[in-house]
Amino acid sequence: MVRAFLFCFALLVAFYNVESRKPVVCYYASWSTYRPGRGQFNVENIDPFLCTHLIYAFFGVNDSGAVTILDPWLDLDSGRGNVRLFNQLRNQNPYLKTLAAIGGATVDRVIFSQIAASASLRSTFARNARDFCLAHGFDGVDLGWEFPAMHDGDTAPYDKRNFVLMLSELALALRSHGLLLTAALAASETIASISYDIAGIVPHLDFINLMAYDYNGAWSNFTGHNAPLFAGPSDQNDFQRTLNVQHSINYWLSQGAPASKLVLGVPAYGRTFTLANSAVNGLRAPAEGPGLPGPYTGQYGYIAYHEVCGHLSSTTGWYRVWEPIQKIPYTFSNNQWIGYDDRQSIWEKCNYANSQQLAGMMMWSIDMDDFRGNCGTSFTLLKTVNECLV
Repeated sequence: MVRAFLFCFALLVAFYNVESRKPVVCYYASWSTYRPGRGQFNVENIDPFLCTHLIYAFFGVNDSGAVTILDPWLDLDSGRGNVRLFNQLRNQNPYLKTLAAIGGATVDRVIFSQIAASASLRSTFARNARDFCLAHGFDGVDLGWEFPAMHDGDTAPYDKRNFVLMLSELALALRSHGLLLTAALAASETIASISYDIAGIVPHLDFINLMAYDYNGAWSNFTGHNAPLFAGPSDQNDFQRTLNVQHSINYWLSQGAPASKLVLGVPAYGRTFTLANSAVNGLRAPAEGPGLPGPYTGQYGYIAYHEVCGHLSSTTGWYRVWEPIQKIPYTFSNNQWIGYDDRQSIWEKCNYANSQQLAGMMMWSIDMDDFRGNCGTSFTLLKTVNECLV
């Protein structure tokens, strides 16, 4: 009798802990399966217990409002069957929620704008998004329109208003079937002030995945960190002092977003630069372009955390610097410079999220974490979020 009681009590505690857990939202970049060698990341590499919500990136949308499969061989059962395998991760963790990310940087933002501007297309898109989730077994949609009103189309001036209408239609269609609606939105005031009626969109979203990164990059002629937590002494003007997580969160809160719906996004990648002078290698140092690509991601100006930690752990000549005011690391070697996040900076951001009573945290994207444990523990950054978030 006592054993039975203790067993039931243990189950009750476990259920409570899972149900009361804050969102840990994990984006999976499906194209990471095409990375070479040890950079290849497949659905089988996902640990379903490190996330509360897993988001499959990306699916597209066409000008008739249909949700489209961008890589049929990878996604469908006629090929690798990634979507089915992805949603089957709930067999291991029944508390896991899976969402379909529709949009992303490669989807024509004018198409989203045209859909949002038309009542009939909004309705069609909402039905198609709902039916797509039901057909493929997703628990909801994560909308990734990058970004309303940031294009030259005729409908751009109306995007801010129409985005609210689009979300309203989506929410109605999805919630009628018990499905979730979230959105990946720009954290930066520079974009958010143009793109979003924040008070208007909040009621329609279960939570908001704030993309609190890409504050600096090789589009500038000086180095800057990808995702500073705070403003710092190297910031040279008022605009640069807005390029940080704290300013973004304060802006969103001031515009009517409740902390209980804001999920703080952190990057598992860094932004890279080529220094103009290797002897001048701090923050806001002159740069002459993007840094060299990593061996697996293969993109100038952009590098995965597992590539950065590989530099630091196995290559001589890389020097790590911790900036104590902005709470971020950077590293350099000769004329190469990288601003990135590591366990220490993720912990600082998590503490900040806790102090602000934010809804949870998000990572873009888990395939760029040290998922193989090449530099120590596997999924170092994601596990840090899980350890810290309360």
